[in-house]
Amino acid sequence: MKSPRQENPKLSQSKWVCSDLAVLKVFTKSPEETLNLGERVGSVSKLGDVICLEGDLGTGKTVFVNGIARGLGFAGPIRSPTFIIISLIPEIKLCHVDAYRLDAAEALISAGIDEFLEGDWICVIEWAEKVIEALPADRLWVKFSFSDADSERIIRFAPGAGWVERIRTLSG
Repeated sequence: MKSPRQENPKLSQSKWVCSDLAVLKVFTKSPEETLNLGERVGSVSKLGDVICLEGDLGTGKTVFVNGIARGLGFAGPIRSPTFIIISLIPEIKLCHVDAYRLDAAEALISAGIDEFLEGDWICVIEWAEKVIEALPADRLWVKFSFSDADSERIIRFAPGAGWVERIRTLSG
């Protein structure tokens, strides 16, 4: 199966880089900037959205989820549900998944993800590349990576059809 992620060698080195919106590249220089970026994504999220996060340990995925929650109006801390797999924050209809310990999409389906992908929740999945087959095609894919600078992160967005205009508003 072809990955939903696309690389664009024409992207330049700036805070927001947007060519044809196949990939949008953002640089954050601190955890606070990553949190704020997540908050902006949360502010344009709506029920039924699926946000897939990919990246090595320590790249800022959970910080970003905290920002999404903040953008949805939640003030409390969000912890990655590494051992319980699925964590729900019913006040904001956020389903937070950590697929790190899963070895296949079937394991996520067995954990009960289907009921949260049916439109009544916003689902954010860390380590989504491990369970991609269980996820809908219309999703926002967010890839986190380290930069050469100490605290800087490179965050790439690959929006599905339902996300293109909303991502455009974030970059403008």
